[in-house]
Amino acid sequence: MEIKTNNFPVQELKREDFPAVLREIPGSPEALYYRGSLPSFEKSWIAMVGTRRASDSAEEICQKLLQSLCGTDAVVVSGLAQGIDSFCHTAAIHFSIPTVAIIAQGIEAEFTGTRKILARRILEAGGAIVSEYPGDKASLKFMFPMRNRIIAGLSKSVTLVESKKHGGGMITVEYAQKFGRKVLAVPGNLLSSNAQGPLDCLALGIATPIWNTKDFADLCGSKRLSDITPQDLPHMGIQISDTAQTLFIQHAGFTHSLDELCTSSSLPISELFAILTELEIAGLVHSKDGNAFHFSSAE
Repeated sequence: MEIKTNNFPVQELKREDFPAVLREIPGSPEALYYRGSLPSFEKSWIAMVGTRRASDSAEEICQKLLQSLCGTDAVVVSGLAQGIDSFCHTAAIHFSIPTVAIIAQGIEAEFTGTRKILARRILEAGGAIVSEYPGDKASLKFMFPMRNRIIAGLSKSVTLVESKKHGGGMITVEYAQKFGRKVLAVPGNLLSSNAQGPLDCLALGIATPIWNTKDFADLCGSKRLSDITPQDLPHMGIQISDTAQTLFIQHAGFTHSLDELCTSSSLPISELFAILTELEIAGLVHSKDGNAFHFSSAE
């Protein structure tokens, strides 16, 4: 599946339009180039990084961490690499959490293999692919740490899931320290090489440990939508129709079956499904089975 320029044209974000957290870092780029839709910078951008050669349990760990971000204003930022990056992007898409991939190549350079498929999925899910390099410049070694500085610069916190002692994820952690970002780490098997990076961060007091995946949403700095009023939504880049907002306010904070919502709203089921989809995309409603729908609190 090819990413077509006419479907997702390249756009430029000038330095003066960067969020302050990125504009103020040392060596901030002059511009960023992107495809897709950039989530509002008013949301909580959360970086998640780690090794390309992840352990057998890493994908499930990433899924559990991302699941805890449902019902928050989180935007998941990673690097579109195999392993941890891909697991996090994929889980974010699954849970309808906005996700942004920062790449170490020109914005028009072609992707190959599974990265090509994942890039397409990110764009189709309403996320973005971002680079500081215009054109089709191929990846060079120096671009990867430069990419990592942007990941850290855009984010409120950086979570190291798995990494070797001197892995690329550790470079992102170093930038996070320099930029004053919070660092989190997943404790791992003492005998695993993939756990040595997080364990070193914890031993040195650099990182806060994640002992329970359910705590991740609070630890990483995301805001629960239960703390956000409907009036806040436009400022966060969340635009929903009047009908969707009415349904959200009426049922906020509760879980309802589809039958209950049909009865209480008096809407045709086709229209109700469309509104529920709109609210799910906005991160205000979550459903595991398509029958029971949990509405985040409005206050």
